[in-house]
Amino acid sequence: MKKKPSLITIITAVVLSLALLGGVVFLGVELIIELGDRSPAKEITVEQAESLINDTVANLPAATASGTKFVKENIRISVTDISYGDYKDIRITCTYETIGAGDAFMKYKNDILTEAYAYYTEQGSASINATALQIAFKDRVCNAIKEAEPIKDTLTLTAYELADGSLSVHLSDATVDALYGGLLSAQKNLTETKFINIDGRQVDIANLTTLRTGMMNLIAFKNYDSEVPETAGWLIAALTEFSKEFHRNFIEEARWKYIVKGLGTTLAITGCAMLIGVLLGFLVAVTRVSHDKNGSFPILNAICQAYLSVIRGTPVMVQLLIIYFVLLAPLQINKFVAAVICFGINSGAYVAEIVRGGIMSVDGGQIEAGRSLGLSYPQTMLSIVFPQAFKAVLPSLANEFIVLLKETSVAFYIGVADLTQSGILIRSITFSNFMPLVAIAVIYWIMVVILTKLVSLLERRLRQSER
Repeated sequence: MKKKPSLITIITAVVLSLALLGGVVFLGVELIIELGDRSPAKEITVEQAESLINDTVANLPAATASGTKFVKENIRISVTDISYGDYKDIRITCTYETIGAGDAFMKYKNDILTEAYAYYTEQGSASINATALQIAFKDRVCNAIKEAEPIKDTLTLTAYELADGSLSVHLSDATVDALYGGLLSAQKNLTETKFINIDGRQVDIANLTTLRTGMMNLIAFKNYDSEVPETAGWLIAALTEFSKEFHRNFIEEARWKYIVKGLGTTLAITGCAMLIGVLLGFLVAVTRVSHDKNGSFPILNAICQAYLSVIRGTPVMVQLLIIYFVLLAPLQINKFVAAVICFGINSGAYVAEIVRGGIMSVDGGQIEAGRSLGLSYPQTMLSIVFPQAFKAVLPSLANEFIVLLKETSVAFYIGVADLTQSGILIRSITFSNFMPLVAIAVIYWIMVVILTKLVSLLERRLRQSER
């Protein structure tokens, strides 16, 4: 007779298959993205390249950035060479002339900030805003930049052909800083400036937001994106964005470890609570059945009825909060144990009614037959009634265990680092809602599918044993 695979073998095979399927899907997405981008861009002339770059640079500074607009008027760009890549990219080599505005501004930075600080304190913080400071000091900044030395150098810019056929020049931070003579570096330095030197003493301006904003906006770059433009169609763009989000949420800084750790905690809570629930549920069910049939254990039966009424009549989250914050936290019992106790007690109430229904469904003649054979009441229940009842209630028990697995997701309300909490943690780091929350939902779904499959296999084996 052919040997049937064990449950552990089946679980291992299912997990490995899901992991393999996930890997194939991810590699397929990466391959589609790779193949979708592998095509050269349309050819352009030197004149078209110069016009494209000059238009891009002309639209760069913010409307109120007086210092930046002054530098823009001194930028001259000439294209010297054009080459084409395999990813709809055009590499444009050019010479450029500009002025060293960054060094000129840094030379007078402390003086300008000192004057702005005096003006700010004189006018009063309540009666002045950042725009007023920009208007008051735009000439001062421009005069400082006018002393800048000319700069002449070469650089290579990259233009991309977009899905609609238009061209877009990629302006990296390094490119913008070069074309504007180091002014972007000066802006970043100004952003990081927390103190100014006034007459030999350090003055803290870290919290003077109006002053700092007003000065930074005079050399600001507000309307350019340093991200590489998307060149593919909507499908490739969507797949690319999905791949980026996946990397950002799970691969970067090994954030997938939060998921693994949370999954382990969820399974541990579910497993321990399931054991408590089954044990407690059987005890309550036997007590109630014994009382219903024999009138025994009246006090225990009353306690069991009160237990069932309270647990089934209140939300599990409220039970969790009461058990931890009211009962167990003052005793310094940790959160994991509190979650296990709560979900175990909650599950026990539902298991009790499921098992009681299964026991009551067994014909009373079965008990009489067992007693006539000389078996005691406990022996009759264990050997005759329980096996038959178990087969009858197995689908309902499996459904209860599935519900229990999903109910553990509220454990994060008391700070347990379960699977749900891991998704919320990743979300708080990456500010991404879709990827971590959907990933958690998919993992719960996979676990439910596996548990349902295992129950189906167990039912099949029980049916075979009947034959």
